[in-house]
Parts: sequence; C-alpha cells; structure tokens
Amino acid sequence: MKSFLMDLYQIRPSQLYLDQDKIDRLKGVFDPLNVRFNAPLPIKKNGGEAFLTDGHTRAFLYSEEKISVIPVYWDTDDLDMDLYQTCLNWCRHERVMFIDDLKERILPHDQFLQKWMDRCEEAIKKDK
Repeated sequence: MKSFLMDLYQIRPSQLYLDQDKIDRLKGVFDPLNVRFNAPLPIKKNGGEAFLTDGHTRAFLYSEEKISVIPVYWDTDDLDMDLYQTCLNWCRHERVMFIDDLKERILPHDQFLQKWMDRCEEAIKKDK
C-alpha cells in the first residue's frame, strides 16, 4: 500500500451519517494533528471523483481540526461497487458532497445503525 497526500475536499464521502459513539471513541486515540504518522484513509475513484471507502470518522476529525491535506491510499479491495455507487447517489441526492456536510448528520449509535446500516443492508438485498 503506497500512501500519498490528498486534499480532503477533493474526496467525496460515501455515507450519509456519522456515529457519535465512534467519534467519541476516536477522539481519545486519534490525533488529527499528527498527520504524518496517522494511517492513511482508503479511497477509490468513481468516474473522475475520488471517494472514501472507509475512514469517514477520521476524515471528519481532520476536518474539525481544519486539516485539509490528509494521507490516503488507493483501496484495492474487491468491494461491492454497485453498493458504493448507490451510496454515492444517495449522498448526491441529499447534498452530502464534502466531509463537512456530515457535521449536521451525527447520530447516536442506535440511530446510526437504524438509519444507515439498515439502509445499506436493504440496498444489498435489493441487488440480489
């Protein structure tokens, strides 16, 4: 995995919500100011747009600290790209284009599971 730096505002989120419990947990162990030594976030490309495949909470914590150039790497995992396309479409439809757009979409853990994880599971079932 070769990492490189990229402007956070050139990377689209692929989820509609953040989990408040996860944010609280990560705040205790993740130091956004330590960019050089933090694990890079995984991204893929969809057309000409880069998007996060994971790491939305860490990306949000970078943004909260006004850090816009972050370490990333090209995710080579075999992912369900149809699901990611669906998620990107949901984000576009709900105007979630930048990680900052999730600031007003932070949910308690149980609501996050209900509104986001259940929605993704339903989308997977429809594709089968």
